[in-house]
Amino acid sequence: MVLKLIFTIAILVAFAIFSGFNLDNRCNIWLFGKVFTNAPIFMTILVSFAAGVVVTLPAVFLRGEKKMTPEQARALAERLEQNEKKQLEKQINRQKRLEEAKAKAQGVFGKKPGKASKSAPADASAQNSAQQESK
Repeated sequence: MVLKLIFTIAILVAFAIFSGFNLDNRCNIWLFGKVFTNAPIFMTILVSFAAGVVVTLPAVFLRGEKKMTPEQARALAERLEQNEKKQLEKQINRQKRLEEAKAKAQGVFGKKPGKASKSAPADASAQNSAQQESK
């Protein structure tokens, strides 16, 4: 976005410099029998550019839909299907991470720190004594 702005400003500055240096340059223009005398050069260029835009606009907007070959249609369908699979996988991964984060948060908030630290060694010693008795 910033690069577009800088590029646009650079083009406008170049245009301003060009028109500033060519203010005194004038020419005669013949247009279908009418002669315009002392027309500024940069105005001639601007009018020519605008005429080119006006001539090309109908060609751009009135062109027909480009028909695809069956191979191109299949390739497009495959690309769309692959994109949908990738998006679905990303969504599933996000959901898994969210569930894991919720489970961790419930584990941390669900246990009381005082009881968790005291009961853990007691449980371990009870398991060790039960294993020794079974042997």
